[in-house]
Amino acid sequence: MFRIRAVSVVCLAVLLLVGAAGAAQEQEKITLEVVLTHRDPNVNIVQDYGPISWTQILAEEFQKRYPHIEVVFRQGTVEQVTVMIAAGIGPDIISSAAGDFVNLGRAGAFVDLKPLLERDGIDFMASETYWPPQYSAYTYKGQQFALPQYLGTIAIYYNADMFGYAGIPDPEPSIDRNTMDWEDFAEIARKLTRDADGDGITDVWGFYKRMRTNRIYYWLKAAGAEFYGNEERTVSTLDSPQAVMALEYLQSLRWDSQVMPPAGITPSWAAGEVAMFEDGSWQLVNFLGLDSQGYPKISFGWNVMPMPIGPSGQRATMATIDGYAINKNTKHLEEAYQLLLFLAGYEANAIKAKYLALQPAHRDVVPEYIGLMQELNRDVADVNVHVFTDAGPYAHPQLLYAQQDIANGLLNEAYTRIFDNREPAGPVWSDMVSRLNTVLASTGEMSELEIVTWQGRDWRTRDFGSAGNGSAKAEDGTLTISASGNDIWGTRDGFRYVYHEVSGDFTATVRLDSVPDTDPWSKAGIMLRLFESADSAHVSVLGTLSNGVVMQERPVTGSASQTAGRTSWTSGSPVWLRLERRGNRVSGYMSTDGARWTHLATVTVDNIPDTVWIGPAVTSHSVGRLGEATFVNWTLEQ
Repeated sequence: MFRIRAVSVVCLAVLLLVGAAGAAQEQEKITLEVVLTHRDPNVNIVQDYGPISWTQILAEEFQKRYPHIEVVFRQGTVEQVTVMIAAGIGPDIISSAAGDFVNLGRAGAFVDLKPLLERDGIDFMASETYWPPQYSAYTYKGQQFALPQYLGTIAIYYNADMFGYAGIPDPEPSIDRNTMDWEDFAEIARKLTRDADGDGITDVWGFYKRMRTNRIYYWLKAAGAEFYGNEERTVSTLDSPQAVMALEYLQSLRWDSQVMPPAGITPSWAAGEVAMFEDGSWQLVNFLGLDSQGYPKISFGWNVMPMPIGPSGQRATMATIDGYAINKNTKHLEEAYQLLLFLAGYEANAIKAKYLALQPAHRDVVPEYIGLMQELNRDVADVNVHVFTDAGPYAHPQLLYAQQDIANGLLNEAYTRIFDNREPAGPVWSDMVSRLNTVLASTGEMSELEIVTWQGRDWRTRDFGSAGNGSAKAEDGTLTISASGNDIWGTRDGFRYVYHEVSGDFTATVRLDSVPDTDPWSKAGIMLRLFESADSAHVSVLGTLSNGVVMQERPVTGSASQTAGRTSWTSGSPVWLRLERRGNRVSGYMSTDGARWTHLATVTVDNIPDTVWIGPAVTSHSVGRLGEATFVNWTLEQ
């Protein structure tokens, strides 16, 4: 039975929106769609398994307050949502997580909630309804683009049976009494790592964790590292001895003591292949209760312990930034706003805690979290679930730099080199942070406009997105473009462009003589672009260092890129590239001799203006690293 409080925001919203019950019955019936990108509506922790959908419970609870509104939940991906929003459509509410979700909000894909909240006299920061660092993660340039969904933290799941077999006492669950530090943790992991049959192959690993961006930063924090040099987060302070210390510690667990599996091996904790497993409270739903056949999801004794104490003398863990946002394209803004308040409110937090074991984001539900879970699952009483809620004081939101998508790429590159390839942590990390700060210093859509004269005309040239310090020069008919940038791909491009306007139908051709040698996917070629922005729609034919010639398009500004066509070609030899526009159809071609042409693809560009941009484009596919491409024999026929 969920309490409906007199001061509840949801109750006030009911009065504002529908007034008397009779008035609600006269309102037009509408349907609101919610897309879940990280959650299965049919998974739950119920001890006695049954066909229970927590999303159906949420929808029914909301409809009690708004009888004229039907709520439909469905699963989807961030990529699908991005394309739909860019096309002017999509669900009313998006339930998503992590950097991609925040990047969409920062890019203006969601409704700014601040005017609506101020209108209704709601100040979640002042009331501290949500944990302030999590709430502020959804704030950008004075706008509030989302509300928290839940507050997940990370701890160590452990196989209690394996601890018993190894003669290791169960760890102390209280953070006040648990004194386990990194050295102690490594020693326990060593004792739990076993080659059971003596064949020289590890059968049980002592410890496993994901070794990528959003699962490393809190280890750096526990060592004493800091992340940001200013409030705008355009400066990284990660190049520190403390950060390197943490990286070397994790590297040693994999390579020196070998208590962690090598890259490419993912042991299953549930199957008994690893003794200790680092993950979040959101995994409880996969471990508590029965499966669809009526068997326990976990067949051995298990429990949870706090993260170990780092060299700084402090623990550190993740605080999730999962949230709810309103699609800027919704046709039912007021109703979607009320649904958003409900989903982020007391009642919905209680439902998700009860059925999903999700840590509440709403502070009033936190004291009831464990009790709500126990209503449906008797085993909760045997699990130290409080370890997750106790972690709040040392939880830190995920890294969010001004260009987090670029930062993720650089961080993962460094992690691969350090953890997978065993390269020295210090030099690799220092190089990564230097490149990251180069990108952050140029944060913005594009660099200052420059002019280069080539083949008898003036061309515009500038860097877009993550590219910086690029240049273009023409000499004796050859155009040399020096460029960095993460890629011409995804929803935003990082590249150097040399371009001019062209109206109507045309055929543009150029010979590409060299591409950057910075990455197998470095690209150089000819590009038609609709707008001067990093996320603009475009059609391009590009030669790559090691992957042939590709024809790519971003059909709608802000949407994901697509490969329209591809063919083989060996870089080092010249290749002719061509784009041909006829109305809203654009065709791409390539040739190895300038006479015989291979058709790559023809795409339709909806809403293409009469006048577009055309010219050579280059990306090094390596942020902060410049690479050169050369072009000759440009022709434009109209």
